[in-house]
Amino acid sequence: MNNQMASFIFKLRQNIVLEGDLVLAKMELDAFLPDDVVQGIADIAAVAQRVPQLTELLKFGALDSYVRQDGTQAYAANGPLTLLPDLIRCVSFIQRIYCVTRDTEEARRLLVEMENALGPVIVHHADGDSIVAQAVPHYALFEFSDVVARHSDSAAKTKLNLDATLNALLDKTDDRHARKLAKAALSARSTTSHLSHDIHYYKAKFFPRLARSMLNVCVQRLGNQPHRVIDNFVGSGTTLLEAASLGIASVGLDIDPLSVLIARAKLEAVLLDSDLLTREVGRTLQLLEAQEKGQLILFDRSSSGEIGTPVFPAWLMKNRKMTPEIAAELSKGIDGVQAAVVACNPQVRPLFRVLMSDAISRKIRMRFLGTGVGRFSLTFAKTSIAQIFSKSLKKYAKVAATCEWLRHTIHLDFADAQVAKADARHIPDDLGRFDILVTSPPYLPASSGRESYAKSRAPSLIALGMRRHDRLITWLMIP
Repeated sequence: MNNQMASFIFKLRQNIVLEGDLVLAKMELDAFLPDDVVQGIADIAAVAQRVPQLTELLKFGALDSYVRQDGTQAYAANGPLTLLPDLIRCVSFIQRIYCVTRDTEEARRLLVEMENALGPVIVHHADGDSIVAQAVPHYALFEFSDVVARHSDSAAKTKLNLDATLNALLDKTDDRHARKLAKAALSARSTTSHLSHDIHYYKAKFFPRLARSMLNVCVQRLGNQPHRVIDNFVGSGTTLLEAASLGIASVGLDIDPLSVLIARAKLEAVLLDSDLLTREVGRTLQLLEAQEKGQLILFDRSSSGEIGTPVFPAWLMKNRKMTPEIAAELSKGIDGVQAAVVACNPQVRPLFRVLMSDAISRKIRMRFLGTGVGRFSLTFAKTSIAQIFSKSLKKYAKVAATCEWLRHTIHLDFADAQVAKADARHIPDDLGRFDILVTSPPYLPASSGRESYAKSRAPSLIALGMRRHDRLITWLMIP
């Protein structure tokens, strides 16, 4: 094994604002690197005095470009050059990795192998007796991809813009449009919606970087043998998606059938064929537009076993804001989207069902008051359910294109993940064995009885046929 050493500089993501994230970032790096070698840097520009080979870096590659303004800006460490591939593939909080090592035939060979295995996220050049390498970590690229997709008007354009953005980030192009996209990606303040993480509105959602960093720490501490992760409160599936993107097999379970549906759809969405999804999105948008214009009569689904027009539970109808007129309007909107979902290709139907539920959840918002008394305030978004649903459809055509681009460009291979409806207190034997548990338990208001998961999701559960309006049972998450 090659033991050639290298100096590493890890520039932190510019949008890190919580000190707790810095603790996690260092913990994660400590797990990969030898003990006690990772040191914080408050002024990354001063690194050039210690590592002069980094002085001449310009544009996006410059040490002081797009850095955090306060506190720790980067971490420094020395370690084997052979660590670089795992660092590029895994780290969660790092915007760019700088690496300086001796210019040897072995180092050049390793860098070429890395680019072949990890995609064109690395550039390097000789500087005297040294080689200077820079890399955009895969996870930073995941987060950037969401920003790029939002700046793209189609799935096909998303892929072209991702190519352009990556080239700009590594200073391979001076194209104005590409540099504008790179600046937007680097400047984004919120980056928790990449891949399919925002597939459904979900209160107290697990932060993706947190889940990923915990997985990395566990894997590094346990060693290189095959691992299997469990999330026994799977919720919206954040842990499973992060494990899958790291190549770690996983299983998740939840007592809530809607959570199980969401988690499964989140995992399936990143594997969908973007051409198929784009066609289905186009057909569905046309159907919704025809409904809006009154050019299409909704077909009767009762004979086919499909659920009919939703009926809201009595306790929801008692709220003074849920007037009969508003209830009728909401039911009509839900019925229209249901018709579109039933008519779509079965391959994309699970995704469309979840996006319908998301649209309902964003339209009808309940905020519970007090502790364990069941009182709640009710508000309605101005945008219609069909409009929210349509916007999500357009987004997910671009999400599918993004994931295809990642699979092709950086050879991203999602590991197997299973989701089961089950009680965390009685984990079924047939789910198999696992050696890592990463979860976010029900948060305090839910476990104390203040929040009711079942009640807050009642409209979605009814619309999806998971609960009847007259048999909606409120379950409690008991610790």
